[in-house]
Amino acid sequence: IQACFGEESMSILAVLALSLSLSAAAGARPAAVCKPQVAAKKIVLAFPDGATIKADVADSPATRETGLMCRTKLPKDYGMLFVFPAERNVGFWMKNTLVCLDLVWIGAVKKVTVVAPRLKASTVDTPEDKVARAGGRGQYVLELPAGAAKRHGLKAGDTLDFEVAIPPR
Repeated sequence: IQACFGEESMSILAVLALSLSLSAAAGARPAAVCKPQVAAKKIVLAFPDGATIKADVADSPATRETGLMCRTKLPKDYGMLFVFPAERNVGFWMKNTLVCLDLVWIGAVKKVTVVAPRLKASTVDTPEDKVARAGGRGQYVLELPAGAAKRHGLKAGDTLDFEVAIPPR
């Protein structure tokens, strides 16, 4: 949470968490269940700064739809690479994404086209108009823990190194 909002907001979040706990104790309805997916495919991805990360691969409609929903924390050197059959405009909707993320759109030639930093988390109860959305053009979209794109100096035009199968159309 601190990665999303910074230290100054932590006390506000603590008060919110306490009020939610008190509401639950007073008999409020429980939050809907949210279960993360377990990715079957994994790759290693290299950044221009020489760092490498392990990334889960989301390359089917079902795995792309679920993505990183319901994860409560992410390792520092981790990502999820969404793979599409061809380069296109791709929009992401962050409903049930319980952690803040950086999103990186990557074209067919593996060059970064757009970096969307620190997209805010949401829950199953977040109103639709408050859910973060972002979009860009690419054949791949890489989701990273918030702050990772800045830490690795990622920007439009950078080339990433990875090997992954392209799904059929």
